[in-house]
Amino acid sequence: MDPADAFVNLYDRLHHVHADLLTEWSTVDEVQDIAGRVRLEVEVTGSLGEWWTPPQVSHDSHLFGVLLGLDLALLHASKQFGFVGSGVLDDLAVRLTLTGRLNDETSGLLLFKRASWLRPHEDREHLDGFLNLLRVPAHISSDLQIEVVPEVYDLPDLETLHEPGELDPPAPLVVAQLPFLADGDDLRWTLTEESSQGFYTVGPAADRLRPHLAEALSALDHSGAALGFLPEASLDDELLEAWLDLLRTTPRPDGSALTWLLLGSGPVLGVAPHPNTDRLTNRAVLVHRHGRGRPLLVQDKNSGFCFTAQKQQDLGLDLGGKRDERIPHTRTITVVESRCGRFGVQICEDLNRREHQRNIVAAGVTHLLVPVLAGAMWEGGWQARAGHDLAVELGAKIAVGNSMALERSFNDKPAPTLLTVAGPATPPSDYLTMSDSVRVYPNPNAATTDAREDALTPRVADW
Repeated sequence: MDPADAFVNLYDRLHHVHADLLTEWSTVDEVQDIAGRVRLEVEVTGSLGEWWTPPQVSHDSHLFGVLLGLDLALLHASKQFGFVGSGVLDDLAVRLTLTGRLNDETSGLLLFKRASWLRPHEDREHLDGFLNLLRVPAHISSDLQIEVVPEVYDLPDLETLHEPGELDPPAPLVVAQLPFLADGDDLRWTLTEESSQGFYTVGPAADRLRPHLAEALSALDHSGAALGFLPEASLDDELLEAWLDLLRTTPRPDGSALTWLLLGSGPVLGVAPHPNTDRLTNRAVLVHRHGRGRPLLVQDKNSGFCFTAQKQQDLGLDLGGKRDERIPHTRTITVVESRCGRFGVQICEDLNRREHQRNIVAAGVTHLLVPVLAGAMWEGGWQARAGHDLAVELGAKIAVGNSMALERSFNDKPAPTLLTVAGPATPPSDYLTMSDSVRVYPNPNAATTDAREDALTPRVADW
């Protein structure tokens, strides 16, 4: 029997068993013996014999042993643990690359677990706490798309391998955030009325921004970062084509590590299917530095922001009354599987919505990029609180990037445009606080820099 499909079937049978009972079973010699025998069989033959499955094995504690054995054996299909090339389970690694999942004929997704919560608890509270693999059920996976990036397009390897199955904590990924939008004139607002409801869409003033693309790319190339990203409302179809042309015709300079570039988000229809509506997308696009081929990731904003009258007043806007963002309410989340982690994008408001966070947690995302259009960001703002909660729940790293279109300074201080959230590589011994995890990055020279130069100055962080 296919070992990945067997894993899914056993997981689905056992996931309602209370964790305290699973803890008792995990210490039973017979359960550990079954786990060892199953692990050896799968590692040698690449399949699971029918004698290990119901009805031949009916006691749930024994099936738990089978699941534990499968969980360890399937690590041989993981690139991250250095087992690929050992032979018998290489076909599962190929399946993951081609289909975005380890399982074949069962529902949902089976993936390797690459993130774990950052709570101090050691007592395991559910079945997932005993496993190295991640089961994503069908009702969530139907809205989840996994893109496995080919090695030639991947980020530089950040992990140090020792004995099989043992990894040093990965080195930090250097990330550069570019504000790009210098002031309110870099935005274009479109206001519409439908029935009694007011709407807005917002995107970049492409004619003002296009002349600055080459300088923006040069700044990112010389930032030392492997990953660069721009904020919300900094991209449309015209700028996307200009960026891709620039990337294709501008060789990466010697010494540049820049490999991936999130070009921001905005009303983009030139990549990915058009929505089944006349509403404009707020769409983020992640590309490789060479600009060739299809994007690595395309992600739409799922929940629009409501610009209330008070929020407009706070930011010096006048949109003619309360307005909702007029975007399609899609549900799909796209995730890029890289040697450096599992990367996702959430655009502004989506980071603050529990329904979207649940799917990010279920997908086991390790790195989350969040382009926003917002006022000044600080350590105690909504981006910091939402990112910290997600980091604790999942163990993910979050990087939020803002422009200066709505607020360049606050209380006469340069407003940070990059905010990162990152906890320790292993679960902490005490509760993680926001001061432990949140860092903000303004331009320290902003006071002596004009707005355009400031907008083209990367904020760089180890992430």
